[in-house]
Amino acid sequence: MNVGPEEIPPNQWGESEIRGPVHLFRERLLLRLFGRMQPGPRVLDAGCGSGSLALDLCRLGHRVAAFEYSDGFAKTLHQKIIRMGLQHRLSIFRGSATTLAYRSSSFDGLVCGEVLEHLPPEIGGDEAAVREFHRVLRPGAPCVASVPLNPRLWDHSDEWAGHVKRYTRDQFIALFTRSGFRVEQVRVWGFPLGRIYHRLLFAPWLRRTAGQAVGVREQRLDTRAAGRAGLVVLAAGLLRMDELFWRWPWGRGMVLCARRA
Repeated sequence: MNVGPEEIPPNQWGESEIRGPVHLFRERLLLRLFGRMQPGPRVLDAGCGSGSLALDLCRLGHRVAAFEYSDGFAKTLHQKIIRMGLQHRLSIFRGSATTLAYRSSSFDGLVCGEVLEHLPPEIGGDEAAVREFHRVLRPGAPCVASVPLNPRLWDHSDEWAGHVKRYTRDQFIALFTRSGFRVEQVRVWGFPLGRIYHRLLFAPWLRRTAGQAVGVREQRLDTRAAGRAGLVVLAAGLLRMDELFWRWPWGRGMVLCARRA
């Protein structure tokens, strides 16, 4: 679908992302759960960041439309699309999750990783975004979304990331059911290893490096793209142990699987 990008000024956060083990683990979890719901070929990546999840969806055979609020991320992914020759399988537009520039009932599936918690009330918030998700999906199409769990875990990393909120399980389910989705499953992730990693490694490192330039900060070994074949992959694999405790409410995040009614 040939639609133009919505003109939105660049945001202050989000011109780079920390692609460490938690990022990789969470994206793999989203992909596994999404695949089990047997989505059709045309998929929307709602808030694609620098495009790692969108590219994985292409590798799985989907035709992917992606949108992104951040100017930096959108330009990064556009360059990757050209370099990899994916113009016919992956498109990227700048825009907001609260006003999607797509026709109704035009997608066979939708993924939304760590986006809803960023949307402030003045632009409609997460309610407007989920209504838009429902509108652009075909009846019965799957939607998989992740958000941070537990308001009591709020700390400086949430402020750095530009989060508006952290969610309870009931709040997350209600958000989707109010918009006409049928929720099939909610899986919690990040306990116990994810919480240990955040408390002892990630949160202290983020506090130490918050004032550094992006290029300097991203020299950290386990956030470099080249490290994904080593430390990042190994650590992300270890974090899968937390999936044994997905029914327990003590993790750092959760993934919801739903279908458009």
